[in-house]
Amino acid sequence: MIAISTTELRKNLRKYLNLANTERVIVQCGNTETYEIVPAKNISDTDKYFSDPKVIEAIEKGRADAKAGRVTRIKDISDPWASIL
Repeated sequence: MIAISTTELRKNLRKYLNLANTERVIVQCGNTETYEIVPAKNISDTDKYFSDPKVIEAIEKGRADAKAGRVTRIKDISDPWASIL
């Protein structure tokens, strides 16, 4: 994986488009947004995972739980199970 800025992408667009065929290319836009360059041949309109209504429902439930504060915070990253169990 390689991470680049939008400035670097503009300077070497062809290079990173070609590189995206063999490696993940992440573009950092400012401090808050990131994008990934994905060749069209790798995109599927019939993604079985994200087309499944049960998966979408579970994702939306998780987002609602997080927004409502129903989360588990890991206090010590070296022992995450202590916060979970």
